Amino acid sequence: MSPEAQKQLAKTASASQGPNGFFVGRAGQEDLYYTFFGLLLAAVTRAKFQWKKCDAKLHSVDFETLDLVHACAWLRATKIVRWFSVPSIIWPLIPIVSLRSDTKRLQFLSNLSPQFYPQQDAGSPYSRFLLSTLHSDFAATTPTFDLTAYRLPNNLYANLQHHTAYGINATAAALFLLAGSDPTLRSGIATADALAALQETDGSFKATASAPEGDLMSTATAAFALQHYGKSLAISVKPFLRECFRENAFFAATPNDPDGDLEYTTYGLLLMGAEGGSE
Repeated sequence: MSPEAQKQLAKTASASQGPNGFFVGRAGQEDLYYTFFGLLLAAVTRAKFQWKKCDAKLHSVDFETLDLVHACAWLRATKIVRWFSVPSIIWPLIPIVSLRSDTKRLQFLSNLSPQFYPQQDAGSPYSRFLLSTLHSDFAATTPTFDLTAYRLPNNLYANLQHHTAYGINATAAALFLLAGSDPTLRSGIATADALAALQETDGSFKATASAPEGDLMSTATAAFALQHYGKSLAISVKPFLRECFRENAFFAATPNDPDGDLEYTTYGLLLMGAEGGSE
């Protein structure tokens, strides 16, 4: 991003922290899920925020009542806050430190009831992706998985067993898992080829075949997953990125969405990295 855009992004991210410590979502209310994205943006932009207040708010949450998505957000958010509690010069050392409490919480998540998983399915590509990447973040052994029931005849993936419609994010999640299980990446090549063929003429990817238009999350996750397989996008995403960019340096979900938010701004930066472009 240009220096001006970076400065504005830091300012907007900082202003997104609510008075009680969490960052706010699209509805303007403090939210644990959006706090994770707010902290990511604060870290990469060095935006000023009240990390002590955020830390206190995080530790007021009863972890064992959270579903998997919010539990992942909580664990990652608390780890990011630890970075801000120490001088930035030693930030690179923090990711290798895993506290005993982290290990206990990971063990707790391994025994979650089905209703706490996305689609109430612990075996779906998205659920397995969340668990696997979380274990990787905390240097723990990655749980085993089997995605056979979610693989479609066209080599794409669904987030529902024996479903006939693919999902871009399910497919991207599957690609990451397959890459992790097979260092040669061979098990995911056919899926990567099938995914790459779904790019729209404007450079975007639609979440599903029936979606009205491409969105930034689907595009970013698809591009990032394909990058792991050494595949370049056939169509540049720069025009699509620019259409999603807003004056406050946030990114919106689609070109027609008037407002950006913390989550989609993170996807915007992810897509910029995968594309190697600038804004």
